[in-house]
Amino acid sequence: RVPAQGLNAMMSRLQLAVLCCALACAHGLPRGSDYGSGKGTAGSNAYIAAPTLRSVSPSSGTREGGAWLTITGSGFRRSTGLKAKFVTLSPQLEIDTVAGTFVDSSTIVVMAPHRDAAHVAHITVTNDGTAYSALPAVTQGGSGTYLEYTYVSLAPWGPWNLDNHTLSSQGVGVVAVSRKGRITDGQSEGSIFYAGVKLFCAAGPSTRRTFSHFTDVEFFDGGDTTLTIDQTLVVTPSVSDDYDYFVHADFTYELVVVLVSNILRWKWRKWASGMFPSGTFSDLFTLSTELVELEYGVRVTFTTVTGKQHGDVWRFDAISMSSFVVKGAHVSDTTVSCPLPTPDPSYPDADPHREGLQQELKISMRGKHGFSMPTYVDKDLRRTVTGDPKYLADLTEDLKFGEDIKIYTEGYFSGPDEYTFEILMTSSSTFQWRKYRLGESVCKTSVEGPWCSFKGTGTVSVKHAVHLEHGVFVKFATLIGKQAGDRWTFDAYTFWSTTYSPVTFQANGETSPNNALLYVDGTFIGNEGHMMYEVEVMADTSTFRWRRYLSTDTNTMTAWHEDYYVGKQPIPLDSGISVYWLTSAGKHRGDRWTFTAFSGHIVTWLTKSYIGDPVPAPGNVDGDARAPSVAGVYYGDDTARLRVEIGGDCTTSCTQFRWIKEHPLTRSPYQPVEWYGESFTSLIEMESHDQKLADGVNITWGPTSGYKHGNTYTISLAPMPTSILPVRPVPSPFFSPLGLRSTFHDNMGAVPTKNSVFTVEFVSSTSFKWRKDTGPYSASKVVAVDEPMTIGNGVNLTFATSSGFIPGLRYLIPLRTHLPQVTSVVTSHNGARVSPTISQPVAALLNYANFPNQGSLLGDVRPWGKNRGNHSILAYPAAGTSSGGAAAVSGSGYASQRGIGLSNIINAVATQGYLVGRYPTTYVKIVGAPAVSIVTGALADELTVSGVYSAVSSYVYQVEPFSAGNNFQWRKYPLGLSDANATVWSTTNAIVVTGATLLDSNLSVTFRTTAYSISATNRWTFTANSGHSFVHRDVGRALWSDEKSITGQPQQLSSGISVQFSQRSGYTPGDQFIISNRTIDSYGVYTGEVDVNYAIEILEDKARDLPTFHRSSSGSTTGLQAKMDVIGHYSGNSTYVYEVKIAAAGNGVLSYFTWRKFLHGHKDGGGPFSAYDRRLSLSPVVLGDGVSVKWAAISGQSVGDTWRFTAHAGDTFRWQQSGGEWSPPQRISNIGLIEPDASNVGSRVANVDIQAVGDYEGTKDASIVIEVLAGGASFRWKKNMYLPLAGAYSASGTPGPYCCGTEDVMYDSRLGGGVEQLNDDLGLWSPPINMMATVPIHLAEGIHVMFAKTSGYVHGDIYFVPVKHTQHHRMNHGVHLAFGSSSGYSAGDIWTLSATAAVAARGPLGGNTEMVVKGNGFLPTSSLRCRLTDPRTLHTMILPARYISSEEVHCDTVGHPPDGTADPMFQGSGNSKLYTHGIFTGKQTVMFTIRMVTAITFEWRVDPLGAENDRTVGWLAARPISAGVIHAIKQGFAVRFSSDGGYAPGDQWSVISYYIDLMQANELPEVQLGSIRPGVMKYVSVTNDGGSSWSVDQHGLTRFLFSDIYVSPSGDDVTGEGTSALPYRTIQRGIHAALSSPRNVMRNARSSHLAYINRDDVIVSPGRYTGAGNTGLFTMGKTVMITAARSGEVVIDCSIHSSSNMYIGDAMQASEGGGKLNLRGVNTENCGVV
Repeated sequence: RVPAQGLNAMMSRLQLAVLCCALACAHGLPRGSDYGSGKGTAGSNAYIAAPTLRSVSPSSGTREGGAWLTITGSGFRRSTGLKAKFVTLSPQLEIDTVAGTFVDSSTIVVMAPHRDAAHVAHITVTNDGTAYSALPAVTQGGSGTYLEYTYVSLAPWGPWNLDNHTLSSQGVGVVAVSRKGRITDGQSEGSIFYAGVKLFCAAGPSTRRTFSHFTDVEFFDGGDTTLTIDQTLVVTPSVSDDYDYFVHADFTYELVVVLVSNILRWKWRKWASGMFPSGTFSDLFTLSTELVELEYGVRVTFTTVTGKQHGDVWRFDAISMSSFVVKGAHVSDTTVSCPLPTPDPSYPDADPHREGLQQELKISMRGKHGFSMPTYVDKDLRRTVTGDPKYLADLTEDLKFGEDIKIYTEGYFSGPDEYTFEILMTSSSTFQWRKYRLGESVCKTSVEGPWCSFKGTGTVSVKHAVHLEHGVFVKFATLIGKQAGDRWTFDAYTFWSTTYSPVTFQANGETSPNNALLYVDGTFIGNEGHMMYEVEVMADTSTFRWRRYLSTDTNTMTAWHEDYYVGKQPIPLDSGISVYWLTSAGKHRGDRWTFTAFSGHIVTWLTKSYIGDPVPAPGNVDGDARAPSVAGVYYGDDTARLRVEIGGDCTTSCTQFRWIKEHPLTRSPYQPVEWYGESFTSLIEMESHDQKLADGVNITWGPTSGYKHGNTYTISLAPMPTSILPVRPVPSPFFSPLGLRSTFHDNMGAVPTKNSVFTVEFVSSTSFKWRKDTGPYSASKVVAVDEPMTIGNGVNLTFATSSGFIPGLRYLIPLRTHLPQVTSVVTSHNGARVSPTISQPVAALLNYANFPNQGSLLGDVRPWGKNRGNHSILAYPAAGTSSGGAAAVSGSGYASQRGIGLSNIINAVATQGYLVGRYPTTYVKIVGAPAVSIVTGALADELTVSGVYSAVSSYVYQVEPFSAGNNFQWRKYPLGLSDANATVWSTTNAIVVTGATLLDSNLSVTFRTTAYSISATNRWTFTANSGHSFVHRDVGRALWSDEKSITGQPQQLSSGISVQFSQRSGYTPGDQFIISNRTIDSYGVYTGEVDVNYAIEILEDKARDLPTFHRSSSGSTTGLQAKMDVIGHYSGNSTYVYEVKIAAAGNGVLSYFTWRKFLHGHKDGGGPFSAYDRRLSLSPVVLGDGVSVKWAAISGQSVGDTWRFTAHAGDTFRWQQSGGEWSPPQRISNIGLIEPDASNVGSRVANVDIQAVGDYEGTKDASIVIEVLAGGASFRWKKNMYLPLAGAYSASGTPGPYCCGTEDVMYDSRLGGGVEQLNDDLGLWSPPINMMATVPIHLAEGIHVMFAKTSGYVHGDIYFVPVKHTQHHRMNHGVHLAFGSSSGYSAGDIWTLSATAAVAARGPLGGNTEMVVKGNGFLPTSSLRCRLTDPRTLHTMILPARYISSEEVHCDTVGHPPDGTADPMFQGSGNSKLYTHGIFTGKQTVMFTIRMVTAITFEWRVDPLGAENDRTVGWLAARPISAGVIHAIKQGFAVRFSSDGGYAPGDQWSVISYYIDLMQANELPEVQLGSIRPGVMKYVSVTNDGGSSWSVDQHGLTRFLFSDIYVSPSGDDVTGEGTSALPYRTIQRGIHAALSSPRNVMRNARSSHLAYINRDDVIVSPGRYTGAGNTGLFTMGKTVMITAARSGEVVIDCSIHSSSNMYIGDAMQASEGGGKLNLRGVNTENCGVV
């Protein structure tokens, strides 16, 4: 706005008026018109008044334009003259008029035009192209006449959140990028996202380019006579596999006809696109219509060979592209969507410490090429051109703007401001460069100062771009044609996002802007969110320090990193961030720079480029000089191979080769892979250096001759979904497993199915050995420096030096696999077996004959760990009647067998014949608050007792007059006993009537009179109680019972359970006990494929562990004094820990001990020590239950010295599946039996040469891992997550899915980045520990190990000690056991349970069934697929998958051909095994006959069924059986012979293959009794990468059954399964089993084809169907086709029905939610409306 004050204001208005007039004239406005007022002309158009403007949205955008703007207001008219004008005066005059799109009278849409600079634009609108709402740049009309739109020049920055930050190695992954972070003034930190057509996303900062397309061919007539038909040149639209490896830019190809010796021929050349014609012509070609390859698959064809003339020219361009840059979609100011392709695998990993390939996701709102066109000036300052001079060649070629002056600007500029870069040649092949601010005029004449001086140098390069600064790269079109003094300039714009904010500067002195300029460089790879960095100059102003902290952290006391030198080259800080300055001087102490680094910019692709070593073909002739080697990085995103073939005019000393790239055909995984490709290349001379093949693969020949003609080598290529992580800890000297084709695979080039860990241990300063997981160590390998060392599974180690390593040090290399896992597949069917089942274990009848329990299920009484007291308590059923009505055996008398009074008696009391199957779990809680009973006696009212009783047990108190009658005496005895057990009378007490006399335990007495007659009849008696009562409740009940006083006798609780306390009182109030069943329960989800039975057997185990010695905290006992032996045969019924403690000891005197026992695992709350002490003895001292102890020395101990040992009984079991091999023995709980790793090579026997003893005090199930160290005389250990039967299954993996393998047990979580599950107290290896023979070594938490010898163990052998807090055990296939007690089971007891397999996913053979696939590791990519395979039919289906989450995908099936092949019928004397495969494709039913000619060869024939004896066709020629190989026979039918062999000549098999026409369904034969055929059971797997790798999970829940639903009069609705072999009985049951949730979906948008998802087919066998379940059918909301197996032979008879009519189809829609039934080939009778 122009101020209206004084002369200046008047002059300003005059200038503005002149400008506006000029603008009006320039834009065709009528001079003198009242612009925007409604007057004026519209040329040939009728005048339309200008609209009134209200708003523009969005109100800002990038200066590159391209954003759609919505302008609102009033008075908009639909008109060809509807336009908007954008005007600005500063920083330069810019005027653009754009067409408007009419929406309605209040809304139009326009596209923001491009601008040359950032500014605020003035917008006006016209309806007729003439009368605008205001004059350009005039604002005086006020609101409604103009709008303002802000143009910006900036790159996106700030903290982001990525909804998908992990992507696949193939396909497109859509990533939604949202701003997040601190809110300041209502705005999130960072820049907003602007809409527009210039929005792009980049999958990493790679600049590599690939072929895009060819332009149309241009023809230049060499004369005037070339006919149109003869001008045509056809260019094949594709290129060969190696094009992208050799060509990295746009090129113009030119073909020229020349006359040579009166013969027309042609030649070709190419040059950099956009430049003058140049380049060297090829050799001459003969004119023909044959396809001719120019180079790298660029192929051309002339349509005719005639009509050409000398000088005819054809030109076309080969256009390249960056496949890593894609269009983004603007969602809102805070969100954009990026459909990211796979990144460049050759670009460095931003964070090699993480799994996968990390790249920075970059976003631009201003376009994808952030550089201006380069300007070239020759050394003489005479020739100059900006951009491509191609069209100048039409005027003159004297300028010589050939490709030699062409440079390419590449990269993602990340500078803080926009700069001009200048390149100056210093010789014909070298250059120097500088940068300066845009418009920095000083640098046009000066090369001095921080901006104008040249900063760096470089060498001309064509293949590899040269990095300048801030992510800017340049490369040259050619290596020649440059001269010193030639120069190029170009501008770099802030297009692309960075991971850090602008820098703020706080000066501590007078600092110039140049000296204050700090650059930030790199990619922030931290996970911490907003990380604030501070950089500060130190006292020595040539140095600085830095620190970082979370920007949300108010505590800025973070420590500084000091003594870094201020410099002009990047100085790494951490997490990928570097800093440097424009100048190194001019700083002051305390100068501080601050910036924020942001997370959310990193995307992870779970892939690693894999190039396999060249593998010679099996048929190669021996004698090749040496196999070639390969190098490079595979650029491809799919599985392929390069086949290299030796060729040329040679036999044995060939020097040439050719190659072909091949891809695998999609076939069944049960068959050998077949490969296909285009054609071999021409022959290539071998070279002893890297020769480019294709896709980043180079081959090197050692000797370049001496190879056999025809020999081939195969190089496997794949984007391997695995990761190798860096060595941990960081080694010194350094070595690394990364780079140099190091890729984790299974040694066959396939993806490993499990993670692994490599351990590298140095055995000397120059050699090492290694192991994978817990496998044996390799032989020693000498460190090599000049080549990568392969140690296994594709992992190569690269060493920085050959020596200096420390023997004994171990390093870990984590190896990760990224295969998805499938855990289950379900569909919406409701048929039989929709879910697996696991029955509850059933006790064998013989258990009732096994002592001591004789079938009783009552378990131990267990104290809670938080109990404060030590108690003795028994539990057993009360006398009464059993469930069968017979008298139960009384519980009396058994207590005496349990050692009452000795120690803790918290154990199960066998009921010996009590037959109740299961008792309720019961809780008992001590109440027993201190209380005093009423006083009894002849003079009861004369005595008052006061005070709160403080003793812990109940006592009966007796008080009598004494002496002269004015004194009294008292005594007490324990409640439940008699005065014979009373204490001595206390006689020194005076009778008082005022106040009270202290009696005992805080109790006082007061008398009414001062004297009484001395007589026993005047005795007062009362009871002081404490810990004398309890309550109980059964599990599930909320209320406790009434309080009950402890009687010391059996006291009935409920449901047949009684308790008996060993004393009447003294229990701690609040303590609780649980009485549970000694049962075995089962739980889990069965994943097996067939129904199975399990048996669990309790083993006889009366072992006594060796005692562990625990020295008193104040003692120093060692040697013989610390040695105690345990002898005797333990006769107890439960597992107990015996604890023996020195109670008295002295110098030179005998020691005394006391002892107790408690249930294993229940030390807290265990029983009290014995009431009296006993002397140590050299002879056995009986404790109880057959256990005695003796000492090697009976004096010299210290008070508190303790020994503990465990006596086992009924705590060991084993299990088996369906009569198979028994599992190894396992302890139910606590410290288990040691399991040796399956890979151990030593001969030491677990549980003999190494034992585990003690009482586990931990709160989690775990596995203690013990590793024998070098020398075999020491070990280390760690606590790992629990691994069920780790030792037994570590070699091959536990049967069933997802059992805990041992692949990660070698991790040490202190190294960082280990396994996520290894946290808390898990994953830490101990220091080395020396073995001690026969002496238990305490590890932790009560766990001890003992070695039988001190040496002789093998280095690397692993032993596992299972330690359990729970009593839960995994068997296999997802079946778990839960033991009710930890011990006390009767040896020989057996329980059995069964598990039934599920068919959780089923659909009709016709397809269109939605599968819901659950698992983990699924990625959001367009390459997500499901695969259905089976080993019988070999028919493989690959289906598109819909990503739901990382744990769920959906796939829709397509039709599957039925399996119409019956099982073979055998005749003969040899091996009867023959396996059939394939899908029969014949059009009539036939019989195949397979006959053995010899024991290893066979012949076959095929005949129509019924005509097999009419031998019109002879036997086919014999061929070898090739055991295990699938032999294709005919019409899709195939056979496989057993690898067992044993076949005899004359053995013969007959196999019927039925022709089944599903479209007609006239007859569906019973292919095989007892099978699912013609249904087919298939495994479902998932791929994230389009099929390069697949999930490997195959079990009962990862299957899909292709089968229609079968109904038959002979079927059964209860036991039937709906298959052909086990059909249902009624049609309604078939409908009930059918798929739910039917719907229609558009399968193909072009053809508008609807697919009926989840429709189902019910096949009804011939017969008459009537009555309930066959009439009055309900659709249940389903869409079902009911088809007669034989048309016309199925009748639904409604004469007997359950409702009036059979309603199907639309008749039931109102009540059934739109379901529909259709009949095909089914007749109805007496059914009325149908």
